[in-house]
Amino acid sequence: MTAATGGRASGTPTRRGKASRIAVGITAGAASLVLALLLTSSPGRFGLSTSPELFERVRAEDRGSDAFIFVWALIAIPVAGILQTPLALARRARIGAGWALIASYWLYVVLMAAVAWQVRDFFPAPDAPGKNGGLFGGVILMVIGLPLFVVGSGGVFREVREVGSDNDNPLSTQIRDQLTAVTVLCCTFLGAVTGLISGFNFSFPHDGFPAMFLPGGLLWGALAGAALGMRAGALITSSADSRRRMTDAAKSFTRTAASMLACCLSVSQLGWLLPVWAVALVGLAAPYVLFVVAGRYERLGWWVEYRQIEVPKGALY
Repeated sequence: MTAATGGRASGTPTRRGKASRIAVGITAGAASLVLALLLTSSPGRFGLSTSPELFERVRAEDRGSDAFIFVWALIAIPVAGILQTPLALARRARIGAGWALIASYWLYVVLMAAVAWQVRDFFPAPDAPGKNGGLFGGVILMVIGLPLFVVGSGGVFREVREVGSDNDNPLSTQIRDQLTAVTVLCCTFLGAVTGLISGFNFSFPHDGFPAMFLPGGLLWGALAGAALGMRAGALITSSADSRRRMTDAAKSFTRTAASMLACCLSVSQLGWLLPVWAVALVGLAAPYVLFVVAGRYERLGWWVEYRQIEVPKGALY
């Protein structure tokens, strides 16, 4: 759950302007999909080798669908930027700053592609024994979806506000706010994925893995990711008050994530004694019981605290 906090929106878009930006984003996604299909199915049309080494390795490991998502994303980001630029000019948004953000998000997707290739063995291919179906593709969309949304919606192109007494550099603040929001949310998504992967591959004991997978793995991983994102966001934001709040939130999320992980590890040990279905039932309730008990006891409540993940208001769109 996220909440908006701090700062003002860069401006309230008109209904027609918002509809135009949405339509352009959808058009960019569809055009990029066609380009990605042509590039992967007929690379010779673009002057590329018809059997490049990387393509062959991807096909050999049956990762074509997963790689296609990244190819589409890497094409969609610049295409969306190009198509959103005329609308940004019409509303007098800053083009140079927007393209700097686009470049940073494009590099983020490249980094995630490299990471995905390194961790691919944690997700068996769709036709492998114990297959995960589209789990890997779903994970990929989750961790790169936010930058795609921000660029596709034109949110990278920020309007210039009048300089107010409380804000000496509004454009810089808007850019920092967006980078802060994207960092916090992306770290949260990545943390959730890490928790799920760790839980799915947990084997001490093997029958205890449900307690480490869902909802435990999702919760402690997301909280740990939020802690990392809040700490990184505190370094990005220009507001001293926001920096203090985010640092305090990072400490709280760290304590809660550690407590949640300890709870899941303890419940998972029931796998030595109970069947998988029984561990799953106990593991399903344990995280929520922990939050309820923490709300009644002050000492435990310092370790387990319910907090919303806060991002600057109006930063993403």
